[in-house]
Amino acid sequence: MKELTKLSKIVSSVTGYAYASAKDLKLYCKEELFLKNLEEGAYKNDADAAADLYNSGPDDVRYKMLKHRVKNRLYGNLNFVDPDKSGLNDVRKKELECNNLLYQANVLRLQYEFGLVTSVANKALVIARELDFTDLEVNALELLNLSYSELGSSKKFLTVQKELRHALERFIKEREAVSIFQHVTVQLRKSIKTRKEFLPELPEIIRQLEDLWLSSGTFSAFDAYYKTFIWYHELEGNFKEIISITVNSLKLVDNNKVNSHRFDLMYNNYILVYAHLRAKDFSNGLQYAEKNLSLYNTSSLNWFAYMENYFLLAVHAKQYELGNILLQQVFDNFSFSSVPTTARERWMLYLSYFRLIYPQATLTGNEAKNPYLLSLPEYSKDKLGFNVAILTLQYIYLLEKGDSEALLYRIESLKKYISTHLKDVFSLRSKLFLKLLILAFTEGYDAEQSRRKGENLYRRLIATPAPGDAYAEIEIVPYEHLWDLILQILTRKENGIDTRLK
Repeated sequence: MKELTKLSKIVSSVTGYAYASAKDLKLYCKEELFLKNLEEGAYKNDADAAADLYNSGPDDVRYKMLKHRVKNRLYGNLNFVDPDKSGLNDVRKKELECNNLLYQANVLRLQYEFGLVTSVANKALVIARELDFTDLEVNALELLNLSYSELGSSKKFLTVQKELRHALERFIKEREAVSIFQHVTVQLRKSIKTRKEFLPELPEIIRQLEDLWLSSGTFSAFDAYYKTFIWYHELEGNFKEIISITVNSLKLVDNNKVNSHRFDLMYNNYILVYAHLRAKDFSNGLQYAEKNLSLYNTSSLNWFAYMENYFLLAVHAKQYELGNILLQQVFDNFSFSSVPTTARERWMLYLSYFRLIYPQATLTGNEAKNPYLLSLPEYSKDKLGFNVAILTLQYIYLLEKGDSEALLYRIESLKKYISTHLKDVFSLRSKLFLKLLILAFTEGYDAEQSRRKGENLYRRLIATPAPGDAYAEIEIVPYEHLWDLILQILTRKENGIDTRLK
């Protein structure tokens, strides 16, 4: 049932085929009714479908035969995909068009219509070369090679044979690069332990991939090298290297060294902005973020993802007025409600932090329901990457409120979190920062004593670089800025100034 349901939706979306309307269903055969209900998700299982269509069980031979006919029909309809109605991007539409032409050429080949084969195969070849589909280029050249041979066109045959030999050499290297990248993908998507063990192998793999790209010149070989390079340096925290390859890639596209149709500008610019954030190059990062924002449709998930990095750049650069504008754009976006729950929770966390550092921030009604995320647990696997951020936010809220009893409990939670979850080298910044929070408590929340006795920890924090993306807790506001903020809160409290946010 799952296979049929999935197929029915795919065929409907990529062929533009419309099933009968509900009021006309009775005029159509059971196949049509079955397909319509499958697409609408009317059946949870075979028992539901058999009961509806035949008033019987799923073992009814009539129902089994119907399923067989419908499955064959759906798979058959995949041969009639309309690129313009497929919902694919322009590159994938072209790929689909090229494959359709090659299919047509092969049908004509089986009919020995080699004159027609050459006409259709040449059309496919133009598309394959324009988009750098090396595999499809080889297929088209093989059809042309065969056809000119059968037609006795010696001069054309020799020309195409030479082109085919060159294309095959490039394709073999491309396939090797793609195969290596697929191996890398499998290894890096395993456990963190496996990932760590595999990382030392990546520099040599990257060198191999670069050689395969330079010798083949194909887009797919470049893409394998480019993505592996970014992945490795992201895991290792070498964000300046990522800035270098993303900037250089744009130059390669401009100089026609990399296929401009295939190169994903949105992904490249997202990574470019993110790398500037992690490399603490805020000024250049903000320039790129503003420059490339127009690439993203404001109703798309990509826009919201891009805006996260843009907003964090503004916060880390202490450009709070810009951060306020960006936050307002996000929360005013009519598509915000369609963003995945985890992403919406991140934005609520960003907003809560932003209120701390920029009290005059424009607020939304939703934020007031749980401004400091006090209902969240102290540690949660589904909040990985933000647990320290949540703990810190709760700590600051209780500090402002002056709730000594709750703060004592929170300090114990911080100590437990450090001993349980911050044992590795890559957690050092988070560990140092949480120790500063504990120190403030042990010093009786005395601002001057906390500053003086925390100086060593603070200097170590400044000297400790952020770890690679695979392991890092997200610093929504840099820990150094938060420590300064906490000392300010302590000073104001000592002077009898109400520190609570209004």
